Amino acid sequence: MTLSDKFQKYGIYALYLTCISCFFSSALTAIFSILMLVCWLASGRFKNIPLIIKENSLALIGIVFCALLLIGIVYSPAPLEVSLDFFKKYRVLLYIPIVLSLTKGKPNMARNIVNALLFGYLLVLVNDSLVDFGLISMNKLAFKRYGGGFLVIFAYLVMQRAILEKNCRFLWGGFFLAISYHIFFILKTRTGWLIFIALTVLFIFQYFSIKKQLIFYLVSLCLLIGVFYTSHSVRSSVIVTIQNLQNYDMENYNSRTSVGLRLDWYKSSVQLIKEKPVFGYGTGAYEIAQKPIVERTSIAPATDPHNEFLLTTVQIGLVGLAVLLALFIDPILRSFKLIRRKEEAQAFALQATVLFLFIGCFLNSWLLSTIPSHMFAFLIVAFYPFRELSR
Repeated sequence: MTLSDKFQKYGIYALYLTCISCFFSSALTAIFSILMLVCWLASGRFKNIPLIIKENSLALIGIVFCALLLIGIVYSPAPLEVSLDFFKKYRVLLYIPIVLSLTKGKPNMARNIVNALLFGYLLVLVNDSLVDFGLISMNKLAFKRYGGGFLVIFAYLVMQRAILEKNCRFLWGGFFLAISYHIFFILKTRTGWLIFIALTVLFIFQYFSIKKQLIFYLVSLCLLIGVFYTSHSVRSSVIVTIQNLQNYDMENYNSRTSVGLRLDWYKSSVQLIKEKPVFGYGTGAYEIAQKPIVERTSIAPATDPHNEFLLTTVQIGLVGLAVLLALFIDPILRSFKLIRRKEEAQAFALQATVLFLFIGCFLNSWLLSTIPSHMFAFLIVAFYPFRELSR
């Protein structure tokens, strides 16, 4: 093994550790990702970047998006440190070409990356369950349960393995039940519940005939009704959400409910977009751009509108929005190519990954958040590229 090969191996180990640590420690995630970057450079795999971009257009899209944010710093009215902080949070999109070039030519990378993410989630799952049953006291990791909608993608991935790996079907099926309990009875995440329903519909459509689809949709509906009446967190959250929507004042910016605040921010974001539609206000400028609206209304100030598409358009305009949409459209187009190559499992997982992030970004700014952004980048790396091209 050459020195270059050794650094590549160490870089891949650092990648796995980044996948695991992103669930519970931002500091460890930063350390391991830096180690991955250093090993990538030392291995000389950066020389593959032109080929990686040529083979994987998604890598170029991520680079262009980051370039637009970098340009947005120049004309942003926000302080430089604020703009740089926003830009830094999107650096995960640059991991896509880096990880693709680091892992190029290595077999089983898709499965290994998913396994590393599953192991990291397993630590979260065990910790939350121990807290929920009173076996350990509430801790910092368990507090993240209140925004864990991004964990729902693992229910899909585990169920997919239960379908494909018949010898381990009961193991993966049991894991799926544990994840489902975690999502609906421990996590408090309306976004996660919505994504779970969407991924369930997608999974049934992907893997079953039309006749079986009708049966499974009815069974899923019955189970969902059962969850509604047995899970206090689901039932209370749904009732509160409906009440918030019914009581929302469309004319005034004065809401203080979780749903109303988002709707106020969405409305004010649309106003800001109309003022500077093409290139936006600049990177990290949302809070400053929103300030005049805050001063003349009772709207609550925010650093972002909890909607990735609106945030992007306010910051870097419709140009940035087009690139962001390409980040979702391109993998879907790639998934159809994979289906034509008889790579259905990889294609279906890719579609699920895109759907989970799209819904998450519609209701939150997930690319700003450490866990969902890292999950998306690594899962895209796992499912996006064509593998075993020589076949």
